[in-house]
Amino acid sequence: MKKYLFVALFAIALSSSTLEGQEKYIQCPVTHVTVFRQGAQLSGAAEFMVQPGTYDYVAGGLSPYIDPNSIQVRGEGDFTVMGVTHRNNYLENPAESADISSLREKIEAIDLKIEDESTAMEVLLEKERFLKANYDVVTNKSAITPEQLRALIEIYGTNMETVKSALLKKTRILKELREEKEKLEKQLAGSLDRSKMPTGEIVVTIAGNKSANGRLNLSYVVMNAGWRPSYDIRVDDISDPAVIVYKADIWQHSGIDWKDVRVSLSNAAPMTSGFLPNLEPWFIDFHQTYALNEMVVTAYGSKGRPAARQSKADDATMVELEESAPLPVTVSESNISFSFDVNVPKTIATGGKPESVELQRLTVPATYSYAAIPKLASTAYLMGYITDWEKYNLLPGQSNIYFSNTFTGKGYINTAELTDTLRVSLGADNSITVKRDRRTDFTSQKLIGTNRVETLSFLISVRNNKSRNVNIRLRDQIPLSQNSSITVEAVELSGGNHNRVTGEVTWDLSVAPRETKEVILTYSVKYPKNQKVILE
Repeated sequence: MKKYLFVALFAIALSSSTLEGQEKYIQCPVTHVTVFRQGAQLSGAAEFMVQPGTYDYVAGGLSPYIDPNSIQVRGEGDFTVMGVTHRNNYLENPAESADISSLREKIEAIDLKIEDESTAMEVLLEKERFLKANYDVVTNKSAITPEQLRALIEIYGTNMETVKSALLKKTRILKELREEKEKLEKQLAGSLDRSKMPTGEIVVTIAGNKSANGRLNLSYVVMNAGWRPSYDIRVDDISDPAVIVYKADIWQHSGIDWKDVRVSLSNAAPMTSGFLPNLEPWFIDFHQTYALNEMVVTAYGSKGRPAARQSKADDATMVELEESAPLPVTVSESNISFSFDVNVPKTIATGGKPESVELQRLTVPATYSYAAIPKLASTAYLMGYITDWEKYNLLPGQSNIYFSNTFTGKGYINTAELTDTLRVSLGADNSITVKRDRRTDFTSQKLIGTNRVETLSFLISVRNNKSRNVNIRLRDQIPLSQNSSITVEAVELSGGNHNRVTGEVTWDLSVAPRETKEVILTYSVKYPKNQKVILE
């Protein structure tokens, strides 16, 4: 009797031990994604039935690029979370199978069409050969009347034209089918590559004392995703405020599609160190210099190649259309970051083209004036100056610029500048011309004792071909000396404002319609005559 009792207890203990640590698979689809400038946090929830004992609940079908240190698990229910681990499953990827089957079916259907069209083309080619053979046989006979010959030519021509036309159509159809098949095969190859990828799994060990309903809230971070801000800046007239269309281009290569998820776009940087860096001691010592046979001092600065003009498409004029309403977006702010919460679910495929989302449409007060740097370009640019820009949560990004409903070029909004006014270039205005000519009669080189003195002089002219008065700021520069043996002196500036720290010279001019105004820039450079200084 005792023997049978011992066997029964051993069997019960054995069955109980096999239940402990048993895996149960649960579905945890992504429902919310917080996209950072680099990286994204994916969140989802899984509901399940808690069983008495200790079990491993496996949330599968996740991204294979999970950062294990970012995994967060929060449980709701009468159970205890004993541990959380992460692993990749290399054996199955069910999320891709339906797509692959669909692509294979499409390719098979195209193969059948290609087979049908190829057979029809062979029949047409055989008919063409038959017509040619009969034509040759009849025309080679000596006993054929002119009427018979004309009838033969008419029949041959009509039938051959029909056959040739049908062959041309079949050739074009086959070309389109083969091109479509090639695209699908490339897409299938990419899907097969993705299907060979593992899927991520988060294993949550749970201990429960009784059966109950439970819920797990999971979140994790992947780094191969992000968003880029971009802008459309529209100005109808210089008397109107500027309209800034704030957009986001969202991209992701997480390995799984984000289907009907709530999206938040954050400017936070989760991978940036959260610790204040240490300021280490800074030691200095004498710098060893090495003498050269010849010293060449080069004046350098903002001089460079002329600024490239923005290319414009011939059909750049935009057609007036009713504007689509932007998506409802809520702006949330914390002490260290802000986010745009898109209130409409979005679907963003992995590896696909970026998804563009309009975040805000802002009407902002702006002032306008023209600016030109004739040393670099002979074109005047219309500039817009936006104040209080920091309250709009703008980030650095590319911009498309439209003036009077015409695309004028691309720009860059640089919010990293520590200024109260955001400067935006609205494009070149070809009705204002600027020239910078050297005044050869006032340009010279002289030897005075042991020094050489070079004098350079330029005539800068502005022509206003518009029908209204314009205000324009001209900018030029005088070189700065970094050597006590080189002396730079401003000789004539025509009332220009000279910044001795940067060397920049500015003139603020008001130019009437059809008027030309001129200013003079003259400066001299003195340096030892046995040295060389490279100027303009």
